[in-house]
Amino acid sequence: MPEPTFDSAPNDLAPPAHDPPLRPRRSSWDGGSDRSHVKTFVLAAGLMAAIGLAALAVHEDVGALWRRAFGPPLTADEMRARIGQCERDADLPCAQETLEALLKKQPDDVTARAHLGLVMAHRDDDAHAVVEFKRAIDGGEGTYDLFAWYADSLARLGRSDEAIEWSYRSLSLVPNLVDVRGKLARLLVARGRPYEALSLLASYDADAAAKGRRGYFEGQRIAIESALATVAPGAAGSLRLPVMDGHFYAPVALGNGKPLAFMVDTGASATTVTPEMLQEARSDYRVVQPVVTMTTADGRHVLAQGITIQTLRVGPYVLHDVPAVKCDHCVALLGQASLSHFDLRSSRTQGVEFLTLTPRGGV
Repeated sequence: MPEPTFDSAPNDLAPPAHDPPLRPRRSSWDGGSDRSHVKTFVLAAGLMAAIGLAALAVHEDVGALWRRAFGPPLTADEMRARIGQCERDADLPCAQETLEALLKKQPDDVTARAHLGLVMAHRDDDAHAVVEFKRAIDGGEGTYDLFAWYADSLARLGRSDEAIEWSYRSLSLVPNLVDVRGKLARLLVARGRPYEALSLLASYDADAAAKGRRGYFEGQRIAIESALATVAPGAAGSLRLPVMDGHFYAPVALGNGKPLAFMVDTGASATTVTPEMLQEARSDYRVVQPVVTMTTADGRHVLAQGITIQTLRVGPYVLHDVPAVKCDHCVALLGQASLSHFDLRSSRTQGVEFLTLTPRGGV
């Protein structure tokens, strides 16, 4: 079973899962130490045979066994060593028992408490795991993997809304946790928020493409988009967009094309598209300004065309005759020409920023 680590750094090239691989700890009682227990072993073996103690725990060395049976309890360091041995032996009951004993000795050890929650979750005891996770968080433990484990247990208990918020909290610390992002998208779909799920997945893939990497969630996005094809346009209240790398991305479809991640830019007047986007979506549009000079965010001047897009969908909402600019190699932006159809509201939940788009009358 994985031993929790609370300081591991994410790998940019290979997005990490939140459950790190097993990294056994070496007990100070393992072979190789300079402590000899030969005489103690002989004495203890005779006594054990005499009084029937052969059934005592197998995860302790003779010195610890002797103290457990006849003398003072294990020290905190010896308990930690025993926890490591229990985990190497895949003995979760042993690990849980020892963690509980350690916490009786050191109740303020929030790392051990989070560790106990993880052991309980692996034993399918999510009801008690969430209690320990919450106590660890309330005690000041705050890491991306703890938040992700907490979200997993909440989800299995049917507490989906809380699981969603803590998954977002985990992603706010490490955005490239693909397992957390994928699980979160499934929770959002189950809660009737498929367009928020699309924004979550499409924004990740768009960011990966901008950095020269392949997207990760194409299959999951196709599944969500296929389900949305049977949903009537506009059948939603508001569209909530989570922040990604300091920006908000909306799922936008040109014509009857598939949703793409458009960066929301309240400072831009027009929506910006590329010829490839229009061609792939087979979107109908007309040119209203054959030549337009645009200044990009990095100060470059590029030639473009002013166009009007016949149909554009922002999430489930359909807009008609949308002013836009077509230019090569431009970033897909959703500007005020489209955003003016919505009321925008920013919010912050569990430390994560959101932008909510609520349609105005006529959309």
